[in-house]
Amino acid sequence: MKEIKYIKGDATSPQAKGTKIIAHICNDLGGWGKGFVLAISKRWKEPESSYRKWHRERSKNDF
Repeated sequence: MKEIKYIKGDATSPQAKGTKIIAHICNDLGGWGKGFVLAISKRWKEPESSYRKWHRERSKNDF
């Protein structure tokens, strides 16, 4: 198994070659507005809207 390679920089604009994954753990409280998610929202609109939609639907389906 390969080791994880850590690279410092802007996580919303990875500079490494090949496939990139942005991994981020989020809460299930519906909160979006502090920390790393602000950088995500500045770059892409879909993650925030998808999270908020998931949270609304989760309250109805006993996730």
